[in-house]
Amino acid sequence: MGLSEHEQRLLDEMERNLYKHEADIVNTSSGPRTVDYTKVAIGVLGIAVGLVLIVVGVLMKLAIIGVAGFGVAVVGALWALSASKPATGDDAVGRGRPGEGPAAAKQGPGLMDRLAQEWDDRNTRG
Repeated sequence: MGLSEHEQRLLDEMERNLYKHEADIVNTSSGPRTVDYTKVAIGVLGIAVGLVLIVVGVLMKLAIIGVAGFGVAVVGALWALSASKPATGDDAVGRGRPGEGPAAAKQGPGLMDRLAQEWDDRNTRG
């Protein structure tokens, strides 16, 4: 069953909007990232110290120590989670601009290109 003229127009409009906003989507998606393992280690250590303080607070029946331990654990978790940041400059693929260098040669077509090709193949078959 084919699409009506109205449905075809809507589909074409959605496709144009998708291609128009594709660059925005690609720019906001996660790309290469670097991780500061020192921050991760300090964060995990903070979580461990916080959990120990929680246990000590429960054993000593002092809520303030338990609350402080929870706070230390939360700060440690936030510290560890903040250790990842987008790669820039020398950290990026191709040491400069993305899409350069040996890693870029291994990459195939992008997601939108593959989806467009599948769509075209599907339409030519049916």
